[in-house]
Amino acid sequence: QKGKFSAAADAYTEAITLEPSNAALYQNRALCHQKLSRWQNVAVPAVCHNLWCRVLCLKADAYSEIWQVLNDARKAIDLDPRSVKAHYLVGIACSELDLLDEAESAFMTALTLSSSPHFSSYRASVEQGLYGVKTTRQQKEQSIAMAAEDADNAVLEGLVQEAAQRHVESGDAERGAALQRDMMQQLKQLTERTAALRARPPVPECLCCQITFDIMREPMLTPSGQTFEREAIEQHLKHNGKWDPVTRQPLQVTDLRENKAVKALIDDFLRKNPWAFNG
Repeated sequence: QKGKFSAAADAYTEAITLEPSNAALYQNRALCHQKLSRWQNVAVPAVCHNLWCRVLCLKADAYSEIWQVLNDARKAIDLDPRSVKAHYLVGIACSELDLLDEAESAFMTALTLSSSPHFSSYRASVEQGLYGVKTTRQQKEQSIAMAAEDADNAVLEGLVQEAAQRHVESGDAERGAALQRDMMQQLKQLTERTAALRARPPVPECLCCQITFDIMREPMLTPSGQTFEREAIEQHLKHNGKWDPVTRQPLQVTDLRENKAVKALIDDFLRKNPWAFNG
């Protein structure tokens, strides 16, 4: 398969020399390089015997392919600014290169362009990429915050020990020990409260499909007031029968309506908790 992607990329390169203004050729070559960047993670150069040398070679090869993806996708956008696939590939490449702001912007553009039913098949992949970027950014921010808290706690612990030591040196060791216990207990409680605030909240049941039990992307409302994920309820009606899986009342695809209120709640929850998109 690696050879096929490489050969395809070479073929697109030849085609580009003949038709350099064709955006589809650049985005398809970018897609080939995206596939090749994944293969670089398993293909170890035989000439490298040192472990670290092999790892660095893999990373260099993978990053080379990813930059090729980014360059080709950007060129495709220059030629066709409304190319959903090109914007999506820019998002993927920038995510791999840790260019999170550009990645988010590219995914947002792709999401806007894919609002047409013609591009509906792209939306799930675009949304997954977008919330992946948001999750990565949130995790980085939390790591920085946790490191700062650990540093602050270390300073506070040092101050507590110094205060206790001063009581010991003044001849009141018992009071010093009691002060240290009390202050350390308060510090522990503060740390636990902070950790509780940082913990991931459960996904509200009202945002979950009653068929898949996962958080919904396209909540659809039935005449009886039930809400389901669009794909799940459409598959149910297709394979199980024309009836509501909760109320058992007759139901047709044409009866379904977008639940905009629940969609707004889902979007708000995912904005604050992007991890839930894939959770």
